[in-house]
Amino acid sequence: MKNSLLLFFVLFFFDISAQSITEIYINKFKSIAKDEMKTYNIPASITLSQGILESGNGLSRLASEANNHFGIKCHSSWIGETILYDDDEDDECFRKYSNAEESYRDHSLFLTTRGRYSDLFNSMNYKKWARGLLKAGYATNPDYDKLLIDIIEKYSLDKFDDISEKQFYLSHYYGFPYVFGLGSNYFIDKFLINIRCESSYIFNKSSISFSYNIINFKIKKNHKIYIGANSGVILYSNDYINSSSIEISYLKSLKNNRKLIFSLGADPLKNRSNKNTLENLLYQYFNIALLF
Repeated sequence: MKNSLLLFFVLFFFDISAQSITEIYINKFKSIAKDEMKTYNIPASITLSQGILESGNGLSRLASEANNHFGIKCHSSWIGETILYDDDEDDECFRKYSNAEESYRDHSLFLTTRGRYSDLFNSMNYKKWARGLLKAGYATNPDYDKLLIDIIEKYSLDKFDDISEKQFYLSHYYGFPYVFGLGSNYFIDKFLINIRCESSYIFNKSSISFSYNIINFKIKKNHKIYIGANSGVILYSNDYINSSSIEISYLKSLKNNRKLIFSLGADPLKNRSNKNTLENLLYQYFNIALLF
């Protein structure tokens, strides 16, 4: 009886250990896969499942010695370091990277810059991606799509494919002529709504802006350009002055759901004739906002 229990626990912990190798890989690289998805529109489930399969959970020789998690060969365009590895033929040339993050980025670039994969980017369905990768010749194994789908469904990797983004942010503002400020930001569809209070010690401004995203970069989708109107009130020498401006903003998404916004604006204010004359520095402004 004791021997049976011992054997049971040995097999139980062996099974847990075997499963955890893949789970450890997923936990280690899921954030990178999600970042790549936001930038290049490749489902994180596909990236992770390919990494798991191609690198043997990061334990293959290509992964351990060359940080190559996707089995990408040199091809004629590669000018980086290389490693020789037996694959379809002996001593084939494979790409070598400084770290795993470079491998993940090169995987994204490899798929986005080759025309034979272009049809895949019309969908975020992992099954269509798996079948499309096989059809496009990513791998020679006729069951490659089934292997990817099995991994995705076994570990529920499709839960990482939700591309919905955080909508509400708080923010810190720094710039000129307003030195610092606080605000809130709300993203809805292509619109950005800001409510902020800024200060230059001498004069202060409270405003609300409505901006529309006019440009999405084709490849780097975490870069956007907004243009819109900013309207508010400036407090200057105990006098309130209405303010309105046209504002153009450049947004860059960072890791951990943070964002940076660089904004330029021009206030069509006129100099006042009384003692509270506004100087020219109020006509234009520039600020950097950190959204978190």
